[in-house]
Amino acid sequence: MNHRGLFSKIFSLFLLLFISYPLYSQLVNIEEQRRNIKPGLQGLIDFSFDINQNTRFLSRFSNTISLQYTYKQHTVLVLNDITILRLRDPNQNIDIINKNFQHIRYNYSFRSRQWLIYELFIQRQQNKIKYIQYRFLTGTGLRIRLLNNDKIKLFIAPLAMYEKEILSDSAATQTITLKGDFYISASLKFNEHIGLSYVTYYQPALYNLSQQPNFERIKDFRLASETELNFEIIKDHIKFSIDLNLNYDSKPPAEIANYPLFYSLNNKLSFKF
Repeated sequence: MNHRGLFSKIFSLFLLLFISYPLYSQLVNIEEQRRNIKPGLQGLIDFSFDINQNTRFLSRFSNTISLQYTYKQHTVLVLNDITILRLRDPNQNIDIINKNFQHIRYNYSFRSRQWLIYELFIQRQQNKIKYIQYRFLTGTGLRIRLLNNDKIKLFIAPLAMYEKEILSDSAATQTITLKGDFYISASLKFNEHIGLSYVTYYQPALYNLSQQPNFERIKDFRLASETELNFEIIKDHIKFSIDLNLNYDSKPPAEIANYPLFYSLNNKLSFKF
């Protein structure tokens, strides 16, 4: 079989296995972007642009940058993600997806306490579908390693963060809030072929800096969870995964008040060579 025929079969199989795309993530899963700690620079840079003309014109642009640099006890993680999926017809342009975020996270691993890691992060985010015109976050805290062996890894992190948010809703809502940023991250290897990864973020509002009249401490929160089951079909070459994402906002913008929960289920087949 020639290379073109093989590629065509692999691409067709990928399309059949692809179920859905996560359109509405609101909290960003940083854990899935971390790499094993080793000296130097590791990373991924990806650009894509697609157009499709049938009864309507559909265009999609995406850019993903994931870089991690480690020097001794210091690790810096830099992320960028832009996705625009636009439907055009003679009357209007409709953005099915229009979101982007940029994130920088610094980690310092204590030599005397190898289970303890200091974290500092900055993030900018926009999501047109979720009416997020602008969201800026900065936070800090500790990442605590509870378990770390060949079978299971478990981390918890009690962080605090500052958030400034401007919405594109009818009220042009603006808030400045101090929040908690707590997460638990775990990975489990059942055997050399099957593994499970899990992360949940919980961000409750703690203090109102913008004097919003409808502020509710703790009752105003965001929750995000991602669970991924991995099957390594051929070690280091072919992997199949099932990924479930849940995002809940206790106080979404008024325009989408009836949709506090968004979720997606994704199947993915990966080839590495």
